[in-house]
Amino acid sequence: MKEIIQNLALILIPSLSTWLLTKRKNKAEIRTAEIKAEVTAAEFYRGLLDDAMKRLNVAITTIGIQDQKINSLNSHVEYLKGELKKYKQHNEKTA
Repeated sequence: MKEIIQNLALILIPSLSTWLLTKRKNKAEIRTAEIKAEVTAAEFYRGLLDDAMKRLNVAITTIGIQDQKINSLNSHVEYLKGELKKYKQHNEKTA
């Protein structure tokens, strides 16, 4: 009976030790894989964000240029309105 217990202990103790160490190793490997996946996702979203920022900056610049053109054209329209009034007044006096 003593031999059976010794043999059983010789089998179970290394098996349990191996199982515990393997379990710890597997958890570490899983966590490493999760971290790598998170890093990859972060890099992907960083790329998307950088692209969006570039496009946004281009759009803001374009809007600024368009605003300047609109203001310039509005000023020109006001100038032409004044010239038209002068022309009409001059035609009324000569008619």
